[in-house]
Amino acid sequence: MKRLSILFFINFISIYVFSQKDITNKIDNNFGSNKKHFAYSYIGIGFMTPPTEDEGANIIYGKSHTFTYGIKYKYKIANVFSIGLGINYNYQTWHLKQGESKLIPDNILYDKEKISTNNIASEVFFRFNFGKRDNSIGNYIDIAPYGEWVYKSERELTLSSANSNLTIGEEYNVITNVHLNYVNRYNYGLKLRFGLGRLSIFGKYRMSDFFTQDFKSSLSNTELDRLVVGIEIGLHE
Repeated sequence: MKRLSILFFINFISIYVFSQKDITNKIDNNFGSNKKHFAYSYIGIGFMTPPTEDEGANIIYGKSHTFTYGIKYKYKIANVFSIGLGINYNYQTWHLKQGESKLIPDNILYDKEKISTNNIASEVFFRFNFGKRDNSIGNYIDIAPYGEWVYKSERELTLSSANSNLTIGEEYNVITNVHLNYVNRYNYGLKLRFGLGRLSIFGKYRMSDFFTQDFKSSLSNTELDRLVVGIEIGLHE
């Protein structure tokens, strides 16, 4: 319910912003994809990518992913340079491999296991444009420091009937633990984007530690993969 509320809130803001577009254009001619002011919403999907820092927290690549929905505001300073702000909701999930080397968050083996977070993030981006763009957003490179608040973290364990005490007729049991006390509530890092119009390819690197220092001191210095690579699609003309 909280996730839906946040998505609704961000969507409401984006609808409000775009509802002002025609009004703004009538007042002045400074709003547009290649004008002084521009705001737009976007969606993105990414996948966790090597390298892994150490043994003990190996993940299933391809299944471990992120989803993002947000809005951005861009202020054009020069023909080839703009700055901007962004806010987004993002969901991240790491599917953990089950094997003898597993340490995170414990060494117990399950049929399936994943750790997920729901986050609210903000970023400041520095945009360098290149090439001809007329009145379009054009081609660009973004450098964007970001910070995010983990408002919900959860761990989901799946046990089949062969590995757990289930009621007759049940095939598997799913156990979900929420608000994990060994996950840091705040993260920060750096994003790089290469944009071609509405489509951009991004790399997102988490510089902060995912697990708390107390947890790492008592168990392992292993971290979940820090790098995410994916695409973003601008929901604008």
